[in-house]
Amino acid sequence: MKTNYGKLGQESMDSLKNTSERSAQVQMQLLAELMHRNRETVYGKKYGFGAIKTVGEFQKKVPLCVYGDYEDYILRMIAGEEKVLTEEPVVYYCISSGTTGNAKYLPLTETDLKIQYTYAYGVPFGMIKDYYRNLPENEVFGKIFQIGEFAKTYMENGTMNGIRSGCVYQWLDRDGQFDAEDYCVPKEVLFPDTLEDLCYVKVRFALAEQDLRAIHGVFVNRVAGVLDYICRNWEMLLKDMEHGRVDECVSLSAKWRKYVEQKLPPNPLRAAQLRLLSHDTLHKGIIKKIWPRVRYVLAIGGKSFAYYTEKMQEYAGDIPIHPYAYAASEGIFGIAEKMDQTDRYILFPEAGFFEFLPLNEAQIEEKRPLFMWEINIGERYELVFTNHSGLYRYCMGDVIEVVDWYGQAPIVQFCYRKNQVLNIAGEKSNLEQLTEAVRQFALHMQCEIIGYCVQEDMSDLLPRYQFHLECTDLSISGAEDILDECLCRVNYEYQGCRKMNEIGKVRISYLCAGSFGRYEEQLAKNGKMMGQSKQVCILDTEEKKQFFASRENKRAVGERKT
Repeated sequence: MKTNYGKLGQESMDSLKNTSERSAQVQMQLLAELMHRNRETVYGKKYGFGAIKTVGEFQKKVPLCVYGDYEDYILRMIAGEEKVLTEEPVVYYCISSGTTGNAKYLPLTETDLKIQYTYAYGVPFGMIKDYYRNLPENEVFGKIFQIGEFAKTYMENGTMNGIRSGCVYQWLDRDGQFDAEDYCVPKEVLFPDTLEDLCYVKVRFALAEQDLRAIHGVFVNRVAGVLDYICRNWEMLLKDMEHGRVDECVSLSAKWRKYVEQKLPPNPLRAAQLRLLSHDTLHKGIIKKIWPRVRYVLAIGGKSFAYYTEKMQEYAGDIPIHPYAYAASEGIFGIAEKMDQTDRYILFPEAGFFEFLPLNEAQIEEKRPLFMWEINIGERYELVFTNHSGLYRYCMGDVIEVVDWYGQAPIVQFCYRKNQVLNIAGEKSNLEQLTEAVRQFALHMQCEIIGYCVQEDMSDLLPRYQFHLECTDLSISGAEDILDECLCRVNYEYQGCRKMNEIGKVRISYLCAGSFGRYEEQLAKNGKMMGQSKQVCILDTEEKKQFFASRENKRAVGERKT
């Protein structure tokens, strides 16, 4: 192990504590530096950055924006124009899918990457070190099973691009100097030249590594999905390990088949060791059964991933899970407050300049977003963010709730995205409400919901919600009435629309087993980077609607099991 994770983690934690204790000062100083540094850019000249001396002047002179306001500027930057949004050169473009499915490109500077490295990459190691404070560091840190993708992809002008979760790794390896010694797969698997589903390849290397210490991912559904893959393909994987081959059923290109067979010769001893595990009970505590010395899992979970969070806890047993970070392509905003505690993130003051649009009526009357030092515990706000990479007063659409303080920095919960709503008759059902309704439905019906997605259905006399459910044993009788009642309980506006006969009763269609998995496979085949893939919930494009409406994904009514 060449990276000193303990030292990196401690220094990053010290920095977080230091800046959080004086967050107001850090925030005002950061904004002043951004205005001064970028005063000669095209955007800075347009809005008079050079004359802005206070946070109040910043709010008066610089407008609230969304991606459409920046698209032309970003296209000019991609074409090679300098000093458009930032004085500092762009070293990476984050690729993010918009609601229409069209790619968005978000610029990223080296300053932003350094901050991400310190807080989103470094701080978790500090928390892990503290969690295991009574153990020597060589018993805590070691080989990592990294599930994410870091394919080396570039813009036409040669600038690196990709998903946000992979940017730090590509940046660290920009000169080919990234040390992959701490990972259980070779560097060429971590940084493939082309995008391809390498789950099988990574799993084969991970199973061969007896001394694994950590599993890293982004979202918990992907991590749980890889462990599901191991359980489903247990015998095939062990046979391949034993004989040093790649089974014909594995969807893998000839290049990677040859690579695996060259790099992983027959290993009958390890295969025999793993065969001692009972496949029937493998899923419970699978991580420690296969890798007894794993110390932690890193993955974002919580109420938005309720099914997979619970499943991951079953797989992990007593192994702690670090919920990682609150982030988007536009920035890394916060870091999980502590191990094994989801949905609570410390906003770190150096991430960018934060503003908070109040959602309660009393505060809305002030007609301006609030600053970090003005917000209150228990209140909900829409996040507005100014980053180090050329986005100023960017309306994220994220609704967060302040739940506590870490020094002077707020600890927040992500609630929902404002644009992820169903709205037929003014009821505006958001993702938080929809997820809670499905949770209540599952409890009442005594079934397990593997996944759900929902869309507006305008095909009948009355418009309604169309739910697609992938679930375990479920009695179909009365299910639509129960789900409709749950929706009424979580959203009084929906309840009112139902009583006024403005919305029809919810409709449910049942999905075959593995439908959400097949959707991810389709995205991967179409070149979608899966490292930060979230489970689809609201069907907001025709492509999504057509997939889940397809006959192959439908389960016959009355069929009891998926």
